Amino acid sequence: MIRKTLLVLSLLALFTSCDNDLNIIADWKDVPSVYGVLNAEDSVHYIKLNKAFLGQGDVMMMAQEFDSLYYGEDIVGLRLIKHEQNNNGEQSFTSIELETTDEFVKPEGIFNSPTQIIYKTSEELYKDTFYALEVYRKSNDTIIAQTENPIRVLSPVAFIKPNTISALPIAPNSYVSKISWRSVEGGNMYEVSMRFNYIEFPISGGSDTLYKSIEFDFPTLLSSDSEGGESMSYPIDYLQFLSFIAANIPNDPSVRRLTVGDVDRSSQGVSGFAISHACLDFTLRAAGSDLSTYLVLNENSSSLVLDRPEYSNIENGVGILSSKTIDTVIGAKITNSSNDEITTNELTKHLNFGSFELNGDNQIEITYEN
Repeated sequence: MIRKTLLVLSLLALFTSCDNDLNIIADWKDVPSVYGVLNAEDSVHYIKLNKAFLGQGDVMMMAQEFDSLYYGEDIVGLRLIKHEQNNNGEQSFTSIELETTDEFVKPEGIFNSPTQIIYKTSEELYKDTFYALEVYRKSNDTIIAQTENPIRVLSPVAFIKPNTISALPIAPNSYVSKISWRSVEGGNMYEVSMRFNYIEFPISGGSDTLYKSIEFDFPTLLSSDSEGGESMSYPIDYLQFLSFIAANIPNDPSVRRLTVGDVDRSSQGVSGFAISHACLDFTLRAAGSDLSTYLVLNENSSSLVLDRPEYSNIENGVGILSSKTIDTVIGAKITNSSNDEITTNELTKHLNFGSFELNGDNQIEITYEN
């Protein structure tokens, strides 16, 4: 009886069992991946277009296949749509077709190299003008992905201070120098970097003079809104400045150093000499609102919550299209007293920078701690 019961149960299990295989790979879907950051001041504009892929087999092997990453040039196209509005509120649209280029060599890595496809256009893009992006199938002009909303191409951002005329005092007992600018409409994130330039040569003599530089990145600043015109600034604290130099230039008793500078003779006579040193370069970068959001969500965090929301402004695809603008000041000067502080301050005097002074003949003399 027990044997007969087991046989019946076995037959029931055979006819009522279901398929427990789990298929984790969904049906194939075309998912474009788009990344582009437009700058009105660039003469050529580049946008990267890939396709996401998933299939049976080793993903690492598939990543080495060129066709897994890129669309055929005769199959898919990429274009920008310029949005304009006249005084009567009427909208007009201008299409800008991007062409492919393989001028950029891709380094070796997980994905196929060295050839990669980048899209570009030499068409002029206009500041404070809105542009949309479309990925389309060439056979029937069907849009397969596009920006969710047109993005604004930013107006150029500009430093108010520093400049190449007035020397910056970066020393104790002087007013605190500032890096300042105003936000631009549509911009939300601002980054400033400062490069300190100097030369280095052996005490023993010879012609082995080396031109060197170190770079300091100020913390990122976010504007309170994207309307533009907001006053923004960083102070240049002299102790922070000296600590930055001390931490990034190695101690080497066998060399002497000089800030890369010049002498500005604004008038004649001893009292007319003003020694300054054009040793600083500044770069200011502004990012559009979409790029700002993307960067904030992807920045490093000390939070224990590692999952972050994915940000994309591409409909039916992934990625980001946004805008940026950059301003630079090359050869900003520091005062001679600021240079003396580098030479004599306890934080930096071991680096053996030279001090400049005028002698009785109105000639410049350079002295060193070592």
